[in-house]
Amino acid sequence: MAVRRKIRWDRIAVAAVILIVLIFILGSCMQSCSDRRAQKDPATQADASADIAEQSQAEGGGAPVETAPPETAPASRTMANVPVILTDANAPMGGSSATTAAAAPAGEESSSEPAYVLPAGYQWEPVQINAMYSGNLILVNREHPSHLAADELNLEQVYYAEDRPETYEISYPGHTSLNSTALNKFNRLMKAYFAATNNKEIMFNYGYLEAGKEKSNPESATGLDVQIHLKKQDGSYDFVTNTAPYSWLFEHMASYGFVQRYPADKADITGEKGGYTALRYVGVPHAAYMAENSLCLEEYLDMLRGSHNFYNGTVLEYSTSELKYHIYYVPVDPDGELKIPVPAGGQYEVSGNNVDGFIVTAIVG
Repeated sequence: MAVRRKIRWDRIAVAAVILIVLIFILGSCMQSCSDRRAQKDPATQADASADIAEQSQAEGGGAPVETAPPETAPASRTMANVPVILTDANAPMGGSSATTAAAAPAGEESSSEPAYVLPAGYQWEPVQINAMYSGNLILVNREHPSHLAADELNLEQVYYAEDRPETYEISYPGHTSLNSTALNKFNRLMKAYFAATNNKEIMFNYGYLEAGKEKSNPESATGLDVQIHLKKQDGSYDFVTNTAPYSWLFEHMASYGFVQRYPADKADITGEKGGYTALRYVGVPHAAYMAENSLCLEEYLDMLRGSHNFYNGTVLEYSTSELKYHIYYVPVDPDGELKIPVPAGGQYEVSGNNVDGFIVTAIVG
């Protein structure tokens, strides 16, 4: 006879309860994961909102559903290497820096340097690296020799110059030469000197000389340097000193673009004791500024490099009795793209400094 088993309802109830709890937990997990996925993907929400808006317009023809705009990148900041071109007259008090920059948000770092943008009124001018070794403002001394050969100096024979006045003598007429521009300015200076003093004792002793040649100084190889002496009426020779009537030269040479290259009180800077008088052509605004501020060429170029760097300084604004100038230094990276900022339009000159960059001189008024 078969034995009838008793159904254990208590066990079935416990199993059912456990199953219901498991189903509830599984459902909660799926809902939570779905919510997290939606929060991590705002683009999906934006797309869904856009779909709803489009559907609403298509079905009801009513006003579109407004959706929150997607997050955009921060607005472009002022780049740290864009200069504000200033002159000494309007430089801000408390600092000479002419660059402006907005602080980057905390924790944000730029992945690369921003592209450089020129200020308004300037344009790029391409240059060759060897251009850094030529021009009226090249610094040539014992540390920085000339890099140019004679045929690159635009030399002209002094004796045969069309505008040469009969107001000074030439020590070696057959082979004395000078840069053409410098010679023209020197001849104008000597005409004015004679008109003011009626003195003919000035002698053009040496102009261009090869580096290292006897009687040469470091500047002689530039073709911009004139060594002058005196040939007195009694036939003797002497140095030119800042005494009458020769003092007229020292007082007025800057108006013709010349400076005394080796002042006696600057020997520790120039490296030359002088004794003789060497006149160096640099151009009118530079000569006038140097004379007014008692600077030798080394000091003047250092001043431009330190205070009037185009990228992080102020433009030197300087006026003579006739014209107004903007003057600034532009460093050059030989390994980078060789170009310099110059005024867009107007008149300007570019000279290398024979060391590490260029000097731009612009006429602005």
